[in-house]
Amino acid sequence: MSSTDAGFEQQDFYSKGIDYEGLLNQQTSRISYFRSTKKYEEYFSSVDTLVLMLPKELRGLAMDFKKQNNISYNMSSSKGVDLYDRLWDYCNTLLEENNLTFKTRYIKTYS
Repeated sequence: MSSTDAGFEQQDFYSKGIDYEGLLNQQTSRISYFRSTKKYEEYFSSVDTLVLMLPKELRGLAMDFKKQNNISYNMSSSKGVDLYDRLWDYCNTLLEENNLTFKTRYIKTYS
């Protein structure tokens, strides 16, 4: 976006992206806390939020997984906890496979 004010052109632009790794770290910390303190309503909600935070392609895969396994927010039984554990595990796997957590560094070598 640009505008002209008193003969000067002013442009607005993003100078930095969001700290995506930091946001993921905060969200997984919340999920871990709610799971370990058995606050299952907050746990379910936090896992759902993680799904929504995923990059577009991964978000679609996670939402499909959730739909295929009939995982819904209002499950308070131990079966619901098990299903949300599976969803969280699936999200973690997607993040790992796409090098978004437990980052792998590649070093080029010449032989």
